[in-house]
Amino acid sequence: MPEYSGTDGLVEKLGRRNAVPVVYLKGSHYDIGFDTGRLFASVIKNFLVTYENLPDFEKEYATETGRGAYDKTLANMKNRYPQYVKEIQGIADGANVPFYKLFLLHLDDIIGTINDPKLPRADAGGCSSIGINTPDASVLGHNEDAFSATLNHWYIVSAHVIPSPEEIQYGAVEERFASLCYAGQLPGYTMGHNENGLVFSINTLSALHLKPGGTPRTFITRALLAAKSFAEAEKILRDEGLGAANGFSINMIWSDAWGARQLYNVEVAPEKTDKSARSALNVHKYDKDSLVHCNIYQRLNVTEVIGPIIDSSVARLSAINHHKPPTNRRDVAAILSDTSGKTFTVWQGRPDTIIKTITTGIFDLDKRSWSIYIDQANNSEPVAVLPLRFTQLNELF
Repeated sequence: MPEYSGTDGLVEKLGRRNAVPVVYLKGSHYDIGFDTGRLFASVIKNFLVTYENLPDFEKEYATETGRGAYDKTLANMKNRYPQYVKEIQGIADGANVPFYKLFLLHLDDIIGTINDPKLPRADAGGCSSIGINTPDASVLGHNEDAFSATLNHWYIVSAHVIPSPEEIQYGAVEERFASLCYAGQLPGYTMGHNENGLVFSINTLSALHLKPGGTPRTFITRALLAAKSFAEAEKILRDEGLGAANGFSINMIWSDAWGARQLYNVEVAPEKTDKSARSALNVHKYDKDSLVHCNIYQRLNVTEVIGPIIDSSVARLSAINHHKPPTNRRDVAAILSDTSGKTFTVWQGRPDTIIKTITTGIFDLDKRSWSIYIDQANNSEPVAVLPLRFTQLNELF
């Protein structure tokens, strides 16, 4: 039986639940946030209690340097992406939790080592993505790996954003998308799709040198949900004028109205000098080879942290490369379910691990579906299968 707490709701011993919460929303950016917060208030509140990194973020926030970085980043986001700040405010208001705590979650490692950049980071290992795009199959598979406290503290938001007049003045546009969200956080920094033809997954990358005051990756990936083309997505990733504050990569399949599909991985990093007001990017298009990406820079020359996230990525890449290159959905599911590693595995489900695979998503563009698994995808049924709706590509579908 799950254990319960009288004040904080479900506690960590809840275990892995076979549940995929999905909410369909329509409204302004603030409304989307508010209704998400209201509907998932208990999940959000419980995550704020159980997420072990948040007290460290709050400790840094309480210092002069930490508060300065927080205020500078918030001011820049109010200028660059005010509509997404409003979304976070809506989540906070709907869930009745402090805004600053949710914003700290979005800052993540930017605030975590603000007073000591050489401090060993909490990064411990994360997601694995595999993509294929051939005449016979177009598939993107992704293991969403996160700290154990994140297990059961996520949901999927399917949104039709209709900006308010005020938000339109900020530059907001109509958006239609679906994305997995960590509790209390913006859509985008996980996996999902938009109705302009984009299917995507995200891998956390841990550059050693971060850029406080730059654009957090959580905001850049939120903005990608509005992208209408790869060229527009690349512009968002470049983030001229500020540049990414921390690192990540994005795996994308873009469909167009003529039925063509393109498979990309883009590695993103803070520029090496504070004077560079743009992100460092490396774009790779896959014409024949399969895409494989974990939590390590494979092409950009970036100094990374030392620790489990790198060790785990090396081990997972080795395990993946021991398989034959995938040619179909079944192959992708089998590789993402690999548990052959001794210390680190591709599918991470051991009870004693800090990082766990909280869900696996497989996008099948030929079936126009997004299948979401709680257990290993090669020996379980998806708990949910959601449609891929590319309403802006009427000629295609």
